[in-house]
Amino acid sequence: MPRPPDPTVDLRIREATTSLLLTKGFDFTMDEVAAAAGVGRASVFRRHASKRELLLDTLATFIDAGVAIPDTGSLRGDLQVVVTETIGFWTHMRLIAKQTFAEAGRDPGLGEIIRTAMRKRIDRSWAIFDRAVARGELRADRDPRLLADLLSGLVTYRGLLDLDFPPAEEIVEVLLHGYAPR
Repeated sequence: MPRPPDPTVDLRIREATTSLLLTKGFDFTMDEVAAAAGVGRASVFRRHASKRELLLDTLATFIDAGVAIPDTGSLRGDLQVVVTETIGFWTHMRLIAKQTFAEAGRDPGLGEIIRTAMRKRIDRSWAIFDRAVARGELRADRDPRLLADLLSGLVTYRGLLDLDFPPAEEIVEVLLHGYAPR
C-alpha cells in the first residue's frame, strides 16, 4: 500500500525556493530545490513542471503573504503596521524583488503574475479602507487604491534604487495628510 502524500512538501519546496532565491538569486536548479527541501526531484516536478512555474508559484505566494492585514482600530494604526511590515519585507527580500522586477521586464508572463498577485494582495487589504470609511477617517468619494499605490510605489522605487526608507511614521503622516499645513 502506498504511503499517503506528505502535506508539508509544498511548503518545504516553497521555503527551499525562497532560501535559494535569497542566496543565489534566480541562478539555481530544480535539483538544488529538491535537496534543500529534503524531497526527491520527482516531488518537485510533480508539483511544478518547470523552474518558471516554481518561481511563479513561490513569488505569487510571498507577494500575497508578505504583509499582514491589521485591525488596530484606526487607519493610522493600520497604516503604521502595513508600512512597517512592507518596508521590512522589502528590506529582507530586496535581492529577490530586484531580480524579479528585472526579469518581469523581459518576461511579460512574469509581469502579469506579479501584477495579479499584487492586486490580489491589495484587494485583500481593502478591509482596512472599508473600516476607515465607516469610522469617518477616509472620504468615501475617493479611491483608496490610490493610497495603496502611493505606498507601493514609494517602497518599490526606493527598494529598487537601494535608497533608505524614511521612518514609517513619516510615511504614514504623508499618506494621511500630504504636505498641507495642519
